[in-house]
Amino acid sequence: MRQVILRVLLTLALGLSLFPIGILYAEDERPPPGFENAQLRLQLFPWSTEQMAAFFEARGFPASMIETLSAYCFFTASIKNKRNDVLQLDLANWEFVSQDGKLQRIPRSQWPPLWKKMNIPLASQSTFRWMLLPETLNFYADEKEGGNIVLRKTTAIFSLRAQFGLGENTEPVVATVNNLQCADAAGAIKSP
Repeated sequence: MRQVILRVLLTLALGLSLFPIGILYAEDERPPPGFENAQLRLQLFPWSTEQMAAFFEARGFPASMIETLSAYCFFTASIKNKRNDVLQLDLANWEFVSQDGKLQRIPRSQWPPLWKKMNIPLASQSTFRWMLLPETLNFYADEKEGGNIVLRKTTAIFSLRAQFGLGENTEPVVATVNNLQCADAAGAIKSP
């Protein structure tokens, strides 16, 4: 039995040393939508309603909260500053646009009044807040950060135009990501 356990551990260690940890998709799958240049890397990972519900349920969220959140579209944004100085995130400078016009990103400020009205426990509110991408953040040289963006669910294909500040009197970096879609867009339902 000890030999089997040792063999499994050695195989696991060898596999981890040979397999790049940062790969989040199989070789035959397309990479996540994103943008990369010499200044930054932005990747967006769409989550299905089932994936997000499982995440929330595993953290003890009440059923009413999970049901409410199931009406929204979630993307995990991963951002890496590749510059030698500060890159400024301000989600107010992110625009999601489809052929039908702008899509509404749901800001952090919308959630507390809703959770209060629904009597959601503070622990669940805190966990939800923690998983969101901050509204504003300074990324220092070589810093990587991530969090979730929440949109009203839609079946539309849309684009993101994300502006990142570089400091005063400097043109911002504009990252454009096309052909985005909610993970389960075919079954999209109306958001409240």
